[in-house]
Amino acid sequence: MIVKAELVRANVGELRKIPLIIAFALLVVCVLVELSALAFVHTEEAPGLGIPYLALLDGILAYTLGLMVLTIVMPDNLQAKVQGIVSAIIAFFLALATIILIFVALALLLLMVGLFFAVPFGTIIYFAAWGDFDKGAAAVILSLLLLLKIVATICLPIAHQRFLLAKGLILMIGTSFLATIIVSFLHGLVPGGLVSITDAVAAIIVGILALIWAIVMLVGSIVAAVQALTTST
Repeated sequence: MIVKAELVRANVGELRKIPLIIAFALLVVCVLVELSALAFVHTEEAPGLGIPYLALLDGILAYTLGLMVLTIVMPDNLQAKVQGIVSAIIAFFLALATIILIFVALALLLLMVGLFFAVPFGTIIYFAAWGDFDKGAAAVILSLLLLLKIVATICLPIAHQRFLLAKGLILMIGTSFLATIIVSFLHGLVPGGLVSITDAVAAIIVGILALIWAIVMLVGSIVAAVQALTTST
């Protein structure tokens, strides 16, 4: 999705820059927290794939808010061209990476399910490799992410009430909350020894949601870039 810069430019005098910057910073922190979980993927205390995959979705949201921040300091004409072209490139590679990661999670899910039902030796291998999922650590991380997103969401209408009219932004924020809740729900749905399986399911769902938004962003970016180049000529 491409940012509708008029939401920021309209009534610029009423725009409170600090809350907007805070919202952007909090979303960046969310992405960093989610990506930092990758450091534990190969340990016994691994938080799984669900949390790191949230970075795909929240990365798009953080990028969108970043573009809004840029509209404050970048000239309109230059901003429109750069935003469209750069966003199209980023969205294309993000969509490609997301597709790959979805298949990675799917392959892992099939492997774990196959081992779990291959009694007795496969089941033993499954529990030895993935049976020790740290639900407590994952719950703490997810709670922190929800808190950061709530504060960031509150900051947006404080920055400018017109942000409440940006349906695309509202839908994206809602999708981010939904994805976080899905991961948390699937972590708590089954006993600890089976959480790695439901976590992989959560990662696939989050990946699909991120892919949808990456495609929306790609299409919107291409349209915006063409319009900006056409207008300039």
